[in-house]
Formats: sequence, C-alpha cells, structure tokens
Amino acid sequence: MVARFMNLLRRSEAAEDPVCHMQVDMKKPGGGTYDYQGKTYYFCGPGCRVAFSKDPEGYLSGKKGMKM
Repeated sequence: MVARFMNLLRRSEAAEDPVCHMQVDMKKPGGGTYDYQGKTYYFCGPGCRVAFSKDPEGYLSGKKGMKM
C-alpha cells in the first residue's frame, strides 16, 4: 500500500500541447509555457510555443493544427 501511494506522488501531471497534441509534463515542459487569457498552456518544444504565440485563437479553435 505504501508503494502504491509513493507511485501516486511520483506521477507528474500532464497537459496536452495545443499545437501538436502531444502530452507534456507540466512540471518540466520541454517547450515552456505561454499564458493566454488567464490560462497557462504547456508545450513539447519551443517551436510549438512560438507557433501558438503567433495565433492562439487559431490553435484553440481547431482551425490550425499540426499532426505529429
């Protein structure tokens, strides 16, 4: 039971990169973060963060996207 609890503590929270839809570790996002309209978005790499920063609404609306 203690081991199970420790595993829960070790798990990192994940977020979805809004550009490429990859899962990103929220504690160590490879591409950093970007705050938009009061929400923090997490990115797998710098390229996704830069693309999102140029047109957040395009990616959030689904009009823009990238397939990996």
